[in-house]
Amino acid sequence: MDLSGTTAISEPGAGEMQVMETKSKRQPEEATPQSFKTYKRRFWILGVFSFLAFFQNLQWNLWGSLSESVDFVFDGFGSGTVAMIANWGTITYLLFSYPCAWIMDKKGIRVAVLIIVSSVTVGTILRAGSLLIGSDVLFLVMCHIGAILNGAVGPLVLQSSAMIAAMWFPPSERTTATGCGQLITLMGGAGSYLQPLVVRSPNPATKEEIRSDIARLLEIYVGVSVGVLVLVFVYFPAKPPTPPSVTSTKERVDLKGSAARLIRNTDYQLTVISMVFCVAVPSAWHTVLNYSLKDIGIDQDEAAGIGFLGVLSSTLFGLLVTRVTDILYGHIKVSLILLMSFDIAFFYWFFLLTWGCIEVTTSLNDFTDPSAWPSTEIIFYYVY
Repeated sequence: MDLSGTTAISEPGAGEMQVMETKSKRQPEEATPQSFKTYKRRFWILGVFSFLAFFQNLQWNLWGSLSESVDFVFDGFGSGTVAMIANWGTITYLLFSYPCAWIMDKKGIRVAVLIIVSSVTVGTILRAGSLLIGSDVLFLVMCHIGAILNGAVGPLVLQSSAMIAAMWFPPSERTTATGCGQLITLMGGAGSYLQPLVVRSPNPATKEEIRSDIARLLEIYVGVSVGVLVLVFVYFPAKPPTPPSVTSTKERVDLKGSAARLIRNTDYQLTVISMVFCVAVPSAWHTVLNYSLKDIGIDQDEAAGIGFLGVLSSTLFGLLVTRVTDILYGHIKVSLILLMSFDIAFFYWFFLLTWGCIEVTTSLNDFTDPSAWPSTEIIFYYVY
């Protein structure tokens, strides 16, 4: 205070100015939690993608559930051909894993999903178009090419569900959202076992009738794939206008560097090995399930019901487990061990069936007779 009684206000020094500037820069960051928001459209995004993933997986198991019909109608089809067409999905997955990861990292979810639906659509068109031409050789070639196109985007399908959950859903819903995307993808396998409702089995159906059924089925798939392509093209944003949480805004690590670190990570390697034996092998076997069931006297129509109920039950049970895991946060390891235990137990059951240690029967009436339960192989497929 000077002699006149007025208060002197000194100019802030350089250090004080720097502190004031730092505080002003931090103000927007402190306000960011208030800007987090979830949108109802996140369910639309997850729903459209989940249906696309369902359809892509159905195309992977396109011929396995129709084994008897395609063997009867087309020259060159057989267990080896059906297995090879399905095997393109696993071969291309290995070849395209890194390019797909790069696309997801650099181009974002919208571009990735557009690539998925475009590749699947081209595959369906090639199969349907070649069948109309009438050449079995051309049709067989197009089936292989269609399988390659469908399988090449497989890594994008598996990556997208986790990406959508991270970008659109809050942490309390992410396990459920990821589980929905992954398990509805598996439901495509169940959908493939509904194909015998459209395509008849040999005897009494003739070759011409079955061929016509297959043509109708492939035309339906063309229409479905084109419809999904239009939906994705019209509205499938790369990200929400406002993120649902702070973790959704974090910058992702470098792809090349993170890949190198994962290769050296022992925990990650153990996780991959576990997934190979508990998920990948059963999924691949599912595409040729008809041939395994044929060896124990179960035909295409009966196998369709078994395959459908098996995949449906495993999917619903998986959805239940993911939701419980979200509610009881921090117990995912226990959930995985429980699921793997079921996996091992029921594969052992099927092993006993194939070796004749347990009598094979597919009658649902056996559920009313407790004495027949140990010999009812369909119980295995309810949890498979």
